[in-house]
Amino acid sequence: MMPARINIKGDFIWYNIWIKHEFDRVYSRQVKKYWRELFFEDLERANLTVEDLKQFYIIVNPNWEGHNADDVEPFRLMLSELGFPMSQFGVLFTCYENTDSLPYPAECNTERLVYISSWHANLKKQNISWKNLTMDKKLIVLMRRASESRCTLANKVLDTFDSKDIRITLGTFPDMIPTEWRKMVSPYPYPMYVDDDRASNTYQHAPQHNLFYTAPVQLVVESSNQTDRFAWRNIFITEKSYKVFAWHQFPLWYAVPGTVAKMRDAGFDLFDDIIDHSYDDIDDPVIRMDRVVAEAYQFCKHEGISLLRNFYWNRLESNALRVENISKTAFTVQKTKAEKIQNELLELYKSRTSISA
Repeated sequence: MMPARINIKGDFIWYNIWIKHEFDRVYSRQVKKYWRELFFEDLERANLTVEDLKQFYIIVNPNWEGHNADDVEPFRLMLSELGFPMSQFGVLFTCYENTDSLPYPAECNTERLVYISSWHANLKKQNISWKNLTMDKKLIVLMRRASESRCTLANKVLDTFDSKDIRITLGTFPDMIPTEWRKMVSPYPYPMYVDDDRASNTYQHAPQHNLFYTAPVQLVVESSNQTDRFAWRNIFITEKSYKVFAWHQFPLWYAVPGTVAKMRDAGFDLFDDIIDHSYDDIDDPVIRMDRVVAEAYQFCKHEGISLLRNFYWNRLESNALRVENISKTAFTVQKTKAEKIQNELLELYKSRTSISA
């Protein structure tokens, strides 16, 4: 039976590096040894030898995860040490990466996660009358997976805001309740649920209620982070950054620096005329966290914040339509990027063989 990480398509092996990846192993000093053990297990299950590999091109596929070039490099070096030709190696990143600086063909599809788990299609099926939703909170902060920085952020938000004005989740991912995180959040409860929603894997992208939508402002906590032990380091746009627009909300972000700029470059209206996103330029994660919480509080102090939503409705609706357009083309973009990197590898092989001849 072919292992899940190996997907053979003609002359190409798409290696699904994202499947069952373990952050503590990926970021350990023994990471190259880890990839070697994992890769040999995959080869054995696929009935392939190291020598067999040389007839293929290998393209690393992070898919739904945010591996950057540094994360992939130990795997690439491991392949090189096995004698695999590096001219037959490439990567299709999902995060933002400077592909021009890499010694191998690579592409980035940074819109990939817009259709993870069909969340947008599920949202459309709900037929929500967005403009007529009654706002019962000012701010929503969703942090299903807890971490050190997210616990700190939750504490700062709860210290800053009146609890009646915010809706917050933290640590609702099953089996993620370490004692040290509970202490970091104290005196506030941990985990933090909405409507006793345990955010199961089945329903995390299709909530059975509207409570995530009834706040006009969302502080988006992305999956990339500078300090958490188990987080991606590059700018990595997940479905979270698209949901805030699909839900017709005013956006702020806590993520790695430059994330807001990338969303702006993608054509979204970030309401720079009424929201100060200068926190996005701050490299220090502690200062940036303080600044974004302060800006969220300042913005939510607007009298009649819900009325502000009505005033800017056309712009909110325009953002939602942009998400819809991206979701319609995302699969085609993925296919096009995949074909492009395959063609680059084929051309590279042809050029090398013609020179040697």
